[in-house]
Amino acid sequence: MAKGPSARRLAVRVLQDVERGTGFSNRALSRQLERHPTMDPRDRGLTTTLVYGVLRHRARLDAHIDTHAKRPKGLKGETRQILRIAVYEMLDLGRSPAIAISEALRPLQKAGPLKGAAQAILGAVGRDGPALEERWAAGKPLAVLDHRWSIPRWLGGRWIKTLGPEAAIQRATALAEPPPVDLRVDLGRISADDAVARLEAEHPGIQISRVPDQPQALRTRGGGDLFFGPMHGEGLISVQGLAAQQAARVLEPQPGMRVLDACAGLGVKTLQLAELMEGRGTIVAADLDPRQIEESQAQVGRGRLANEELTLTHVEADLAGDHPELDNAPFDAVLLDVPCTGLGNLARHPEIRWNRSYEDIGSRAELQEQLLRRNLARVRSGGALVYAVCSFAPEEGPDIVETVVADGSATLEVSRTWTPEGDQTEGFYVARLRRP
Repeated sequence: MAKGPSARRLAVRVLQDVERGTGFSNRALSRQLERHPTMDPRDRGLTTTLVYGVLRHRARLDAHIDTHAKRPKGLKGETRQILRIAVYEMLDLGRSPAIAISEALRPLQKAGPLKGAAQAILGAVGRDGPALEERWAAGKPLAVLDHRWSIPRWLGGRWIKTLGPEAAIQRATALAEPPPVDLRVDLGRISADDAVARLEAEHPGIQISRVPDQPQALRTRGGGDLFFGPMHGEGLISVQGLAAQQAARVLEPQPGMRVLDACAGLGVKTLQLAELMEGRGTIVAADLDPRQIEESQAQVGRGRLANEELTLTHVEADLAGDHPELDNAPFDAVLLDVPCTGLGNLARHPEIRWNRSYEDIGSRAELQEQLLRRNLARVRSGGALVYAVCSFAPEEGPDIVETVVADGSATLEVSRTWTPEGDQTEGFYVARLRRP
């Protein structure tokens, strides 16, 4: 049997895929791991650690490399990824410089002068790296966010302006940590205590904690890939960030209601709505992307949603425009999780740091307000709409809601921003509006 790639070589491939813009890091990683099903679990774990570590700390790793490189612009492509991985291993994983350098040079044996340059750079990082990081940490706030915490300057400047330097650095520090895997338990089918016991039995070494006032939520570490575990397959648990779980909870859908899941995506919130409605009522899950609709339909079996008391319909639709199936009968409640910059998700999807710009915020905000107004019109008089966005940019959240409330289109009942520094979860804004 041919030997598969090493963890480091596979990490390089994933990082190259992400840099080419072929999708979210988790999907690029899954694609590569699926090609090597016999890969040792320890190597799979190391690949994952290296990919996310490099993406979270890329600007910082590049600063170390470029400080010691004679021609930084010549270090690109796979060579740059190999160097980033080696520097990350030395500075963050405690790997000895000798081992990290040796592993990095293996794929560069035929690279000629690049091999010597790489060896010199990594030797200098091993010698001077810690002192250089101390110097960066003592710099001006914007430079600290950039060099020490790998926050793009345009974004770091916004945080300093809105939060102040100390809180901005606290946010960046929180986003640099690997987040837990958050789970949502279907309490209609299994108790939280039984879910914990079964997870511990099926995933040796898993660490599980409960969240106060969040009966469905479990936070886990060290459990491996829970997406493919038996409990996930049976629909007893769903992988969903703690903050993302709040949108459906704030909507408070009741059994028997007629509910619209607008911009339903992969259907994780659709399933949660059905859970909160105790499997009774009507849910219309709508999305513009037919691939998302297909993924959402796959949740029906997992959640055992095919029953006589629940009517679940999937609709492919532009939620910002007219659609007879959505417009002819008003809904009791609407969950609107709008497409956004994803700037609240820099911990789980660290590549967002490198493929977003300031201009993206304004372009998203125009569509977000259009979606809010159009779907608010689909709510019956006295009904509720929850506006949710995975971003803590005010332009994507409170600013849009305040504009709609100010002209009398709705009244605001709940408004809350979840943050990594304050709540140890993704950045997420949730507001509940009531239609007059």
